[in-house]
Amino acid sequence: MSVALQRSLWWLGAIAVAVLILLTRLQLSFDLSAFFPRQATLSHEILIEQVRNGPASRLLVIGVGAASPDDAAEAGRLLQATLVDDPAFVAVLNGEFDEQSADVPFPVSDYYLLMDDLDFAADALQSVLQDRLRDLAFGGGADLLALIARDPYLATINVLESLSPAELSGDPWIAQNGSAVLLAETAAASIDIDAQARAVEAISAGFAALPGSGGLTLDITGVGAFSVELQETIRAEATLRSVLASIALLAVLFLVFRNVRKLLLAALPLLTGFVAGLTVVAVLFDTVHGITLAFGFTLLGVAIDYPLHLFSHARRDSGLAAIRRIWPTMRLGAASTVAAYLALVFSNSTGLAQLGVFTAVGVIVASLATRTWLPWLLDDSAAAATDAAPASTPRLSFLVAPGVLLIAALAAWPRFDAGLWDDNLSSLSPVAPERLQSDHVLRSAAVTADLRYQLTLHAGSLEQLLRDSETLDAVLADAVDEGILGSWQSVTQVLPSARVQETRRARIPERDALAASIAAAIEGTPFRADAFNTFLDAADAAKAAPALTAADIEGSVLGSWLDAHLLQLDDRWVALTSLVGPDPGRLATHIANAGVAADLVDFQEASVALMRDYRGTALRTILVAALLIVAILWWVRGNLAQTAWVTLTVAASLTVTIAAVVFVHGSLTVIHMVALLLVLGLGLDYALFLSRSEPAGERAATDKGVMACAASTTIAFAILAASSIPVLRFLGLTVAAGSLISFAIAWGGSRLRLRRVS
Repeated sequence: MSVALQRSLWWLGAIAVAVLILLTRLQLSFDLSAFFPRQATLSHEILIEQVRNGPASRLLVIGVGAASPDDAAEAGRLLQATLVDDPAFVAVLNGEFDEQSADVPFPVSDYYLLMDDLDFAADALQSVLQDRLRDLAFGGGADLLALIARDPYLATINVLESLSPAELSGDPWIAQNGSAVLLAETAAASIDIDAQARAVEAISAGFAALPGSGGLTLDITGVGAFSVELQETIRAEATLRSVLASIALLAVLFLVFRNVRKLLLAALPLLTGFVAGLTVVAVLFDTVHGITLAFGFTLLGVAIDYPLHLFSHARRDSGLAAIRRIWPTMRLGAASTVAAYLALVFSNSTGLAQLGVFTAVGVIVASLATRTWLPWLLDDSAAAATDAAPASTPRLSFLVAPGVLLIAALAAWPRFDAGLWDDNLSSLSPVAPERLQSDHVLRSAAVTADLRYQLTLHAGSLEQLLRDSETLDAVLADAVDEGILGSWQSVTQVLPSARVQETRRARIPERDALAASIAAAIEGTPFRADAFNTFLDAADAAKAAPALTAADIEGSVLGSWLDAHLLQLDDRWVALTSLVGPDPGRLATHIANAGVAADLVDFQEASVALMRDYRGTALRTILVAALLIVAILWWVRGNLAQTAWVTLTVAASLTVTIAAVVFVHGSLTVIHMVALLLVLGLGLDYALFLSRSEPAGERAATDKGVMACAASTTIAFAILAASSIPVLRFLGLTVAAGSLISFAIAWGGSRLRLRRVS
């Protein structure tokens, strides 16, 4: 058995084992919060939880367009009627509140008498019944009459209105573009992509069944809808861009090497590294994020340089001889790149930690595959090299990198006025700006809770938290009277404290006393004497019912609403109070003067602070990795001048790339930072090979290999830069520009004969 076959069997066996592990361990996740930093403060923890399960993340915003707003409103009503009974949705609202079709869910149906302070005296009941007679005079029919018979106070209606994610004005919501707007709250969280896809399909199917749907338009926005769209777009974009990039890469390699067999061999280290990295991540983490696959394979792109260097040098000699000559440089470049990628592991983010492990393992395995497998697969028919000249270091200039750096800094300096970094959480959004604008147009038609500002309360026990929330409710009621708040939603509107429930239960009269009050109240009215027997039954049930608990609501259709307003973080209970129309400054002062320990959290500012802390942690770990890389270079090369030149060249390449990106995009995001790590790896590879000591005859092979690496990487990522997905566009532009800039600076600094390093 030949050595090539033996080594192939060894590597293929290892790949087979890795594939078996993946088949049993690999579970994909699409929860974007995995790429958010681990939370350091309570407001950060709440922010991430709101992104995952908050009320805004569960809303699908539906726009139905027609020839006129009236036609759109009617089509919206028909679509609402189709969707309202679908189990995928907790509620579907269009701005109107139809008492005739109001479906009172549990626990409101059974506990509404304990969810509000009601006056059961005969005169109060008489006033209430007069109001109900006026309601019936305007219509309502048998359904409204049945509801009044069970709940003359219409307390159930008041509770349901208070739980609505938007203000029900009584008229259909019509957007500025004339579309009727529906808010559909999904039962599933936005991170459940499959459930969100089913909800979107239900909306599309319901729309298609509308009379004259061919003349109508449908737009679905919201976090869940965007996630579904993004999944489909990424799949299509990934296929298209991968095919185009692969074609471009193959074309470049064929022009350089003119050998189809080498084109196929070049893919082996990359694919082997990919499988190895994915396997290690699948073993170390419970799930593998989809972004880890996409970005990980992208960052692993530096590994394509390894076989290209081998092929360039093997044209003058056998593969075994070539790899022995270039391995010290390749090994140094791989070790330095791994050090940079491992910085992601300590970046305070589970998603980036996965990305760091994936790429570091992939680079290690790809370099080892190039060293221990590929040389034996090459055709060793090339003539042995006869160049016996001693190795020499190329002429290295210490003026090129600083000169280019200075020019780039002066050109980009005006763009730095607005700040180098974009710390908005929205900068991580892969959603196209025009889709976000569509969502804003539709959503603005409904008066929803201001999710930027929320009040937070926390306590060691749920009962204490509910009591504190009830105190806060009284303060907020005064704020409404003073005009500094429109309305609010708090957990105690559906889950009063046990103490308040007991107080309200004690206020409900015994059946005989309540029946006597009703009898007195209906005198002189059209109501029959037995009209409110169901109300008496409901009062008896409320007096005998056990206290309502959070566990009771968790299993009901209001479970998602409760999850959005009540959190348990470790040993703390946290209540979130959503605000409508707040005056933040005056409201904060009002709450402080009342002596309530509630915090008014500006989630926009909290998200900026979160990203700022995140970036700071990541940059510190990358700085440590950079110092480690310099130490490795100095230790291995043993030449301070060469180490300084490589360091200066890579630093200049990164700085000029940053200036170019800022000039185009205006600021940097975390996505750019990840892309710059790949630029760092590419810059190291180019600088190390162009500065290595080698015979003059060998230098042509080095030049050819580096040019092939730079050309293939630049073209492949330039294709990615044309993507419609902002995140991929940022990544593609940064790496394409960085690859070209890194090559130009390293090439110029190693070829301009301004100074010779001995």
